[in-house]
Amino acid sequence: MTAIEWYFKQMQSKEHFTQDEFDGIYEQAKEMEKQQIIDAHLCGLIYPLESEASKQAEQYYNETF
Repeated sequence: MTAIEWYFKQMQSKEHFTQDEFDGIYEQAKEMEKQQIIDAHLCGLIYPLESEASKQAEQYYNETF
């Protein structure tokens, strides 16, 4: 499930949210999206060395988003 699909499902789960609930769901979806982008970048590397690949993926995310 993508972050946006998860977020949409959460928003459909009930009619009203407190601001804190909404903020929590929003932040969780953003973190999920970040991890999905990092994971996709790692999958695209030709020769991923575990620690170096993780640093590169994090750097890619920070520079791109």
